[in-house]
Amino acid sequence: MKVTRYRLSTAKPNMHFTAALVADLHDLPYAPVLDAMKRERFDCILVAGDLTENLERSIHEVRRPGLGFLKEAVKIAPTFYSFGNHEIGGCHSAIRNPERLSPDRIPIHPTWREYITSTGAVLLDEAWTTWQGIAIGGLGSGLLKPGRKPNYDWLNDFSKNAGYKLLLCHHPEYFDRYLRDYPIDLFVSGHAHGGQWRIFGRGVYAPDQHLFPRYTSGVHENRLVISRGVANSVRFIPRFFNPCEVVMITVSSI
Repeated sequence: MKVTRYRLSTAKPNMHFTAALVADLHDLPYAPVLDAMKRERFDCILVAGDLTENLERSIHEVRRPGLGFLKEAVKIAPTFYSFGNHEIGGCHSAIRNPERLSPDRIPIHPTWREYITSTGAVLLDEAWTTWQGIAIGGLGSGLLKPGRKPNYDWLNDFSKNAGYKLLLCHHPEYFDRYLRDYPIDLFVSGHAHGGQWRIFGRGVYAPDQHLFPRYTSGVHENRLVISRGVANSVRFIPRFFNPCEVVMITVSSI
């Protein structure tokens, strides 16, 4: 498991923290992720979606190793979790399934919300909290919503926070489509899996961005950090020049 480190600057005064970014575990074994994190020093853990799969039905937690990760993560540092598309049953075949697009559907079973809360992790599902003077929000996936748009209206209120603002947003392609103009200091994402294959430093393919996508990895405009993911969820297509990674983000005032 690779550890990738990024340093970002901010004009906000008296700001210094390091966050571990984890994305796209997809219910695969998490021991390598924890081992890598335990060798690092950081202040909080940001889980940017697709930690687990299909939380639409109530099934015992042993079937959800991704949520088992939360139990262990909170022992290391405060942990903030926002859903991706797979938690809501939103694999890409689902958009061809009409009943999954019903506006009346309840995407996350209440049992799973209760379980996530019981681990001690902070669930941010189109909501925000404050931690050490930082406003941390979580934007959900819009994959199964009308027009495939996320519910981002609440960001107007989130953006009124005077201090540093950090948004967990699983889909990096939302940055250009919906988020760029919000006065949010940092966006953290996953979803693109690094492009699966990387050739000459570029990802080959990413969901919702297609061939040679723009947003697959790294830091963009000192505001958007994208994880390549911590597991190879595309089981029949190996990664190529694209190791799994835990990302360490250090933010400091100028």
